[in-house]
Amino acid sequence: MDLLQRLAPVSAGYATLPVRDAFNWQDAAAELGNGEWYLVAFRSIRRPGADEERLTLFDELAHQEAATSPGFVHYFKGPQADDGSCLSFCLWESRADARAAAGRPDHVRAVSLIDEMYESYTLEFHRVTREADGPLRFEAYDRAPAHGAPALHPIHVAPAAALTLAIRPAAAG
Repeated sequence: MDLLQRLAPVSAGYATLPVRDAFNWQDAAAELGNGEWYLVAFRSIRRPGADEERLTLFDELAHQEAATSPGFVHYFKGPQADDGSCLSFCLWESRADARAAAGRPDHVRAVSLIDEMYESYTLEFHRVTREADGPLRFEAYDRAPAHGAPALHPIHVAPAAALTLAIRPAAAG
């Protein structure tokens, strides 16, 4: 399944916006229907001189592999901005589906390029929900859902923040 064909960035500066504000989500929401999904956003800044051809190949192989994985919904490969920043994401039916796909060979090979290709790399984990054909809602994954059901492992996160994991590769030497 690769839904969200109408989804697009809202501006050239989309990569600096929160994920919920960076795309025309409401224009594409009907394609999803109602439910809950798991979104992994990838924010990166490429190193000057990064091998774009190799990076594109590894990314495409990982995308093809993900698209054949259970629970895959959509992958958005963001364009690189003039400053080298980029925002991409993968939307899954569940966290378990995303985690299983992350261990597949082409994804592991793509991740192996982080130190070589990126100055910085941040992962954000979001719960995306839609009820009664309403708007899509985004919240940090490990927060209790807005409808009040307790999270299995509650953590303290600022209300508007997403849970993030920042990875700063070692300097090339």
